[in-house]
Amino acid sequence: MSPRTILIIVNVVAIAAVLGFIAYRVVSLRRNPEEHNPDNLTPFFDDDVLEGAHLERVLGVALIALVVAVIGLLAYFIWEPFREASAKDGFHSQSVERGAILFANDQSKEYDSTKSLLCANCHGVDGGGGAATFVVKSDDPRCDPNQTVDANLAAKQPYCLPKQVSWAAPSLQLAGLRYNRAQLTQVITYGRPGTPMPAWGVASGKGALQQQSIQDLVNYVESLITTSDKAQKAAADELQKCARAACVGRENLTDPAVQAAAVKWVTDSRAELAAAQAEAAAASVKDTATYDKLIQQKQEQVGVAESWQRTTQSASDGQLLFMNNCARCHTRGWSYFDPTNPQTNPTPGPMGGGAFGPNLTQGDVNNQFPPPTGESELFAWISIGVEANQGYGVRGISSGRMPHFGAVLTKDQIESIMAYERSL
Repeated sequence: MSPRTILIIVNVVAIAAVLGFIAYRVVSLRRNPEEHNPDNLTPFFDDDVLEGAHLERVLGVALIALVVAVIGLLAYFIWEPFREASAKDGFHSQSVERGAILFANDQSKEYDSTKSLLCANCHGVDGGGGAATFVVKSDDPRCDPNQTVDANLAAKQPYCLPKQVSWAAPSLQLAGLRYNRAQLTQVITYGRPGTPMPAWGVASGKGALQQQSIQDLVNYVESLITTSDKAQKAAADELQKCARAACVGRENLTDPAVQAAAVKWVTDSRAELAAAQAEAAAASVKDTATYDKLIQQKQEQVGVAESWQRTTQSASDGQLLFMNNCARCHTRGWSYFDPTNPQTNPTPGPMGGGAFGPNLTQGDVNNQFPPPTGESELFAWISIGVEANQGYGVRGISSGRMPHFGAVLTKDQIESIMAYERSL
């Protein structure tokens, strides 16, 4: 039986005893009304009694009461820190339980149809990662952004149709290692614009969760955290073979189906570029800007396809680690890229070319962290990050959204990523 339960029982018994005594006295007065003189007319003890045994008894009772009070205060000061810690743990446990209900879907034992937000549909029942359905609009310059999606559009401009993709949802077992509480709160409250992650907080103007519910979810996510050793071992194992989405290992790249798909992607991309150039040559002058942009897109697609083909043939540890840990934020479309069929979804951007995170290509990393003096600062930026609004590198100001990988990757793995980023 917990101290909290014992305290509740003692209080209930004490209150019941007081109420019972009051009830007894009221009933007794009604049954046996007795007249008595006022207290100021009632004779009291004489001086011999007051200064003798009666006084000794009163002083004895006072001494006992003093001893009880002193022992009680001493016991309180000894027990209170433990009670406070136990209460804090109890409040946290209850918060985690509420967070589990909010996170759950109908496959979870904590599921409540009136409260659960179905986060597990995307992140997995155990929080180990999964996928979310998402619609990506066409960015083809020939398309009208306000056009109606119907059968007529599908017949005349199929390249203008939006595509439904399977967006890789990250593992929340690593979230507590990569983000602090403030970052987790920010992500859950405001979501990730341009991704399937919605804004859940009232503060965002879009969600319905107040601050306590957000903290319940944060506490639940932190309860899922794995150990640093397991995370680093998993990152090393994924260099050889990776089973989750938006992740590749050497065995994945050497798969004949992946390499054949890469060759086909290059061939088809070059054909699309040639077709766009021919179409541009026959277009009117007023469409020149549109076709210039289209050709630029097709050239980028060819470059991305050729780069991916080279990756399937030879990839450094740093490149694989970057793709598995950094590309989700720093490469447009990587979260729904399918290595076995790279043409099934919209073409991703150049590796490291920027998306939710900044562009790392064209020497930007070298400019932000000039070698060799910037080497230690770049390592710190990746491993432990920088708080929001604090400076980093050359005139950089942190947004506070950059995750930290020091507990997820080893020192050698982070240095491999650094070398790859500098090569971009």
